[in-house]
Amino acid sequence: MSVVREYRGQTYREIGTFKRARRDGSMATIITWASPCAECGKPFTFTTPASSSKFEPNRRCQKHKRPGQRVQERSK
Repeated sequence: MSVVREYRGQTYREIGTFKRARRDGSMATIITWASPCAECGKPFTFTTPASSSKFEPNRRCQKHKRPGQRVQERSK
């Protein structure tokens, strides 16, 4: 069963995990997440460390990324 998280009204699903070596040689668990882009709605993926204490995910795909720019809420 995959983990589902919400962040500012956007849904993120865990689609997998893998191990990666850190610079010091220890192993880190990395989580791959999937979500629809807040700009175009197409699905995109990104990774975060499993040990991260905060969840501040990407909200847009690579094509529409705008670092530092807030996502405009869609009118309903």
